[in-house]
Amino acid sequence: MMRNGSPYPVRIGKLRQLLEQAQADAVIVTSAANLFYFTGVWIEAHERLTALVVRRERDAFLIAPDLHRGELGSLGMETLFWRDGEDASALLARGIAHAGVVGIDDSWPSGHLLRLMNHRPHVDWRSGTEMTGRLRMVKDRGELELIRKSAAVANRVMESFQTYLRVGSSEEKLLDELQELWRREGIRELSFDPTVAAGANGANPHHAPGTAVVREGDFVIVDTGGKLDRYCSDMTRTFAVGGEPSAEQRDVYELVKEAHLAGLRAVRPGVTLSEIDRTVRAVIEQGGYGPYFIHRTGHGLGIDVHEEPSVQTGNGLPVEAGMVFSVEPGIYLPGKFGVRIEDIVIVTDDGGESVNASVSKELTVV
Repeated sequence: MMRNGSPYPVRIGKLRQLLEQAQADAVIVTSAANLFYFTGVWIEAHERLTALVVRRERDAFLIAPDLHRGELGSLGMETLFWRDGEDASALLARGIAHAGVVGIDDSWPSGHLLRLMNHRPHVDWRSGTEMTGRLRMVKDRGELELIRKSAAVANRVMESFQTYLRVGSSEEKLLDELQELWRREGIRELSFDPTVAAGANGANPHHAPGTAVVREGDFVIVDTGGKLDRYCSDMTRTFAVGGEPSAEQRDVYELVKEAHLAGLRAVRPGVTLSEIDRTVRAVIEQGGYGPYFIHRTGHGLGIDVHEEPSVQTGNGLPVEAGMVFSVEPGIYLPGKFGVRIEDIVIVTDDGGESVNASVSKELTVV
């Protein structure tokens, strides 16, 4: 089934093992990222029903609009093609005719599920995201190499972008220059809309760049990432622009850096994700800024920029080699400024490898 030597049959086999453990009969995989993970083909389905159905005791099959025949016809997997006007949900229902327990992607539009439920009203429908997320959470060797390569591009972009930061530039102008740097690297799709937040705007973690102008002594938070061969990068640095920062700015920056480095040191197999979060959070709390660290310590990264695992309070999942996630503490002072430092970390057999370590975390005045 599928291409010889490819990772996709192995991944489907592992998903079938998880079905066995969950005593489920099938899982319907629908998101573009999940379809890519299991088939190597990227399809933006939009409103048309497109899915990979992995069955516990039978071969997996695809169902897709006929307009994707050229992309999917060579996979070597049974594929049921349908045309506009046909009832695709009825076609899918026939493929799970003997299934009693079926998992579904959480991201599947409810309209598709409701129509499928009409065809199979007695099925026990469950979330399948725990199974697919569990597999994607631990990357294989090929994925880790792609993540390193993607991060290397992000590192070059961030290093180059520092030279564009200047007093008088607007956030929007800086955003244009940042996006141009990505284009020069051959990256056409970013992982997310970048953040360029000057001065008080830095107190909003997801600030959208606007007309605000960088003033002398401002902190500017830069959060950006791009996609290389479908694998994301993501990193954040905070720069001081045009003048020496104040004592408060320095103190906050050094505290965030200390928390970030403590988080990197805490990464190793066996430690829980919650323990990493507590380690990072404790540094900021002891520094007196606990209420101003207002988000989780980190998120998983891979085909999606936000995926499992989540590095946050209450997540008792033990860290495993092959996991990839961010360590990104921040302090956000309303009306003043913000500071965030973010690296992506690959969990190794005995610790963690930061793929963004080459970009300095020292307080840089540009």
